[in-house]
Amino acid sequence: MDDLKVGSRLKELRGQKRLSLRALARETGVAPSFLSALERDHSSVTVGTLKRILDALGTHLGEFFSQRPQPPSKVVYRKGELVEISGQQNGLSYKEVAAGRRGRTLQLIVGHYEPAADTGSDLYHHEGEEAGLVVKGHIELTVDGEVYRLGPGDAYYFDSRRPHRLRNIGSRPALIISANTPASF
Repeated sequence: MDDLKVGSRLKELRGQKRLSLRALARETGVAPSFLSALERDHSSVTVGTLKRILDALGTHLGEFFSQRPQPPSKVVYRKGELVEISGQQNGLSYKEVAAGRRGRTLQLIVGHYEPAADTGSDLYHHEGEEAGLVVKGHIELTVDGEVYRLGPGDAYYFDSRRPHRLRNIGSRPALIISANTPASF
């Protein structure tokens, strides 16, 4: 995904929606100056903030980072076919299974969190439900201001309209397998 510029892609989507920077800022609560810097690839963005921007633009992370639609009959996705949807910023990597597959209602994500990596200081939310399993490492999950500490084998499940955040609190990388339904993240 190195060849995909987040900023230029955002600017293209905003243009397709015929939204000014100010209008997008009003819809997302993100400052117009930050949006402008982001579109020029002069700033990085947290997953939560990017999610808010993409929601306002009528798309989600999987569609945004997918370069080609997958046929609905495809069953197996090899390691190299997983699509990076986080932009690999701030020690966080989300790889999606079946990114670009049309008509799906489930989104499966392989999340890698480097020590201290998190989804951003702002809690975010999206439609549907979210569930995950910590495969390795230790994470902190915040949902509606309540903080939970999870380790290998621990799992979570919640209504993802509730504000939430994930953070690696361990000294080693963490691996989380998660699913969202509908595919809106």
